[in-house]
Amino acid sequence: MIKQAKHSLIDPDFAEQRAGILRALGNPVRLRIIACLAGNELCVGTLCDLLDIPQSSISRQLGWLRLNELVSVRSDGGFRYYTLAIPQLVNLLQCLENCGSGIKATDSTDTKKEN
Repeated sequence: MIKQAKHSLIDPDFAEQRAGILRALGNPVRLRIIACLAGNELCVGTLCDLLDIPQSSISRQLGWLRLNELVSVRSDGGFRYYTLAIPQLVNLLQCLENCGSGIKATDSTDTKKEN
């Protein structure tokens, strides 16, 4: 059993990099932006309309996603168009959708303590 577990170990650098991706996606608005950008190139205004979220919030979250190199930006005629820098994020979203049905969502404001 220990041999099997050792075989499954993840390199610490690899684990840190992937944990960074998960931290960057650890916000509902950022997840929704990533979903919108799956196969699409969109500007901030379009994302605002699609998600019904103010421009300042969308821009802030896009900045976070850019900082973590999850989205790319292209300027054209005064507009900035965003795409996924890592197209495989679509697979991660599908995985979350498939595995999420059995997981109880928790509210970060929940103050219950587990015993």
